[in-house]
Amino acid sequence: MIETVSGSGIVLSPFIINKGKGHYLGWYRNLTEAERTYYFRYSPKGWTDNKLAMRWLRDLFNPESAQIAGVNQPRLLILDGHGSHISFEFIQYCIESGIHLICLPAHSLDVGLFSPYQHFYGLAFDNHIRSGQSQEGIRKAVFIPFLTEARTKTMTSHSIQQAFTATSIWLLNLRRVLGKLAPRATKQLTAIGVARNPQTAWDIRGKVKAGKKLLDIGFMSLEDTKVDLKECGEIQDQVVGIL
Repeated sequence: MIETVSGSGIVLSPFIINKGKGHYLGWYRNLTEAERTYYFRYSPKGWTDNKLAMRWLRDLFNPESAQIAGVNQPRLLILDGHGSHISFEFIQYCIESGIHLICLPAHSLDVGLFSPYQHFYGLAFDNHIRSGQSQEGIRKAVFIPFLTEARTKTMTSHSIQQAFTATSIWLLNLRRVLGKLAPRATKQLTAIGVARNPQTAWDIRGKVKAGKKLLDIGFMSLEDTKVDLKECGEIQDQVVGIL
């Protein structure tokens, strides 16, 4: 499954890759009108590859996202670093089509939607097995209705926007992102193991120094970038002043 969502809460059509050497009529015999808009492809192992990634980009993402954003409007495509996403053909097509790419580390985008998607699919599967309707396992023709049920419950506008908020991609929240990267300070405990808050001016001074040290490390890492270090220094002074 390749699913695509936007920060505005819109979900594009699903891109379903069946395992096989071709399409079989039995897989699609009972599709609903909505399911006929899905994009079905196949591969020997049931996984995506460079060729299928290009089919997804050309046939699904480009036309559907252009319809949402507007003709000739640039779009931002955020994805992980899977090999099929960083092939020369994939990147060249994006450049020619006004699609800007941002590649994040693996599993950076597995937030907010994958868990409920799996949960609702599991419920549909479990209910089907318990009903005694199938004694042959889950075939591809039965899989699609389960998928549709799980998508309907998962891919809501609210859930999609919450997922973007949780990753701080949109609306952008640098504090939340950098807070996950900053090392956690060791808690000072009392004799009975209770976390101790700063009690004296010396304790507060120590925490301020520790915070300033983290800021210094963070701003030093910007030296090789195009960020205005003078402006960053002013921000640093303000932050330390607040601390």
